[in-house]
Amino acid sequence: MNNVQAVPVITDLSNGVREIFAQVTRYPLEVLDLSSGLEEDLGIDSVKLGEVFAVLRDKYSLPEKLDLPREKLKTIGGIAEALQDYLRAAVVTETEKHGAQNQTEELAGHRSVSGNGFGDLTTVQANVREIFAQVTRYPLEVLDLASGLEEDLGIDSVKLGEVFAVLRDKYGLPEKLDLPREQLKTIGGIAEALHDYLRAVVVTESAQHGAQNQTEELTGQRPVSGNSFGDASAVQASVREIFAQVTRYPLEVLDLSAGLEEDLGIDSVKLGEVFAVLRDKYGLPEKLDLPREKLKTIGGIAEALHDYLSHGEALPDVVHHSSSPSPSPVILDGNGDLPESVIAQSFAALSPERKPFFGKVALVTGSGRGLGRDVACYLAELGASVVVNSFHSRQRGEETVEQIKADGGNAIHAWGSVANPDHVKAIFEQVESTYGGQLDFFISNASNGMLARLEDITPEHWEKAFRTNVVGLHQTALKAVELMKKRGGGKIITLSTPASHGYVDYFGCMGSVKAAVESLTKSMAIEFAPYEIQVNCVSPGPVYGELLNKWPESERLIRQWENNTAYSRLCEARDVSHFIAYLLSEPVKLFTGSVLIMDGGISSQGW
Repeated sequence: MNNVQAVPVITDLSNGVREIFAQVTRYPLEVLDLSSGLEEDLGIDSVKLGEVFAVLRDKYSLPEKLDLPREKLKTIGGIAEALQDYLRAAVVTETEKHGAQNQTEELAGHRSVSGNGFGDLTTVQANVREIFAQVTRYPLEVLDLASGLEEDLGIDSVKLGEVFAVLRDKYGLPEKLDLPREQLKTIGGIAEALHDYLRAVVVTESAQHGAQNQTEELTGQRPVSGNSFGDASAVQASVREIFAQVTRYPLEVLDLSAGLEEDLGIDSVKLGEVFAVLRDKYGLPEKLDLPREKLKTIGGIAEALHDYLSHGEALPDVVHHSSSPSPSPVILDGNGDLPESVIAQSFAALSPERKPFFGKVALVTGSGRGLGRDVACYLAELGASVVVNSFHSRQRGEETVEQIKADGGNAIHAWGSVANPDHVKAIFEQVESTYGGQLDFFISNASNGMLARLEDITPEHWEKAFRTNVVGLHQTALKAVELMKKRGGGKIITLSTPASHGYVDYFGCMGSVKAAVESLTKSMAIEFAPYEIQVNCVSPGPVYGELLNKWPESERLIRQWENNTAYSRLCEARDVSHFIAYLLSEPVKLFTGSVLIMDGGISSQGW
């Protein structure tokens, strides 16, 4: 059987494209007017549009690089029209090209690995570098062939996995690819290893495919990825291994009868990645009709998959693999809906064991001590790479980094004051040089101000407080936004206090300044929203620790505040860190511009 590409019948694509937008965005069809502006009217940004085009590529067998007029990409109707014109123009030449390619392969007895000139190392290097740029969204100039992926570019194993998913599609690579480990540390090393691999396997691969094509022509059917799907135990083992590969859980944890959501914390996004791999492995169609009740456990999925395969379901001649670096999270049940058990996002995964922030980079200002230190350490426990910032005590900041590394985390120290523009520039240059400009989270904790009666506050005290808490926040946030825009979004957390809304002893200066922080937070939330950046303010009450103990009349005030809480205790630093991590977690989507008070009820009962 020849490997021909399916040629779509070109009709009016408006409805089909509109349905895909509804599927990806989960907007009702009624909202998706064909002439509405994607960004300004519908709030569909470039990241979401990329997901739409990933589905369109699968549906219409489109190439990775699709040359559509830019002016047509502003509305759904424009995209449908441009896509329709493209397919009508390409259908004849595409058919002729694939016919000629198949004829050449039959005569030569081998394939041209996805049409790529793998004999040329320079070409492979250029292709690999472009794929890294596509997946990471780094400028090509940053992606030096000799730079260390982890230490120089901040490209972790998760992102590297996405790169290899695209490489597999581009070069027709097997799922298990035996490349030397020492060559996987740089882009140049990967390109060289891939080039050597392709040159080594081309002859044997050609012979194998020639024999396979001959068998397919004689039998009229193809094998399904060589998997013995008639054996239920083999399917179980295979499905379990794929869950382990995608989730990185040990096999021992993945009990076949454990509930995916409630017992294992595997949500719909992760399940979508699993099914993307299953589709590749078993040659499954995009829409797979499996019973809803079977999708709650690994064993149930394996059983349903075995039943589906062993009943001889007709498999398509061409299985379109997603060219998107991130597998689509859409898993459909028999009715075309998401299973109820995986719709609700769980926060069970927000634990150090599961590293939910692995691959994320967080900057925490003022994190050498106190609350900032705990926030930095906790985000590192959850898997983030943390930029620890301190100013008044460089040693304390470096000690925080050492603690994070001793606990198995990843961190660097960036010394400087957020009140000093030159320092701010240097801090972000360090983020650029260490993590390739990647920044996902910014927690603005740095603070400076005078705790005193108003009669003791001088103009210099006001200047210092506003310079650090308000101007410093504004300037660092702008720098953070520039990096987050390259990533398609991010999250910013500011810190305030409920005492900014009422009288508290010795807090007249800082209360006024923190009220300004809350107002600035709300403005930033609205202005940064078009970049998919959420900005929220966490407003804890008094937090036990060295700062609280420095408060004038601290012993009297701490007893007073404890008596005015609903729980007879004040906040611990980890209480606040947990809440910040919650706001940073992936499922929290629509919180922005909020001032979220957590003071044990003090502000409800009076200070």
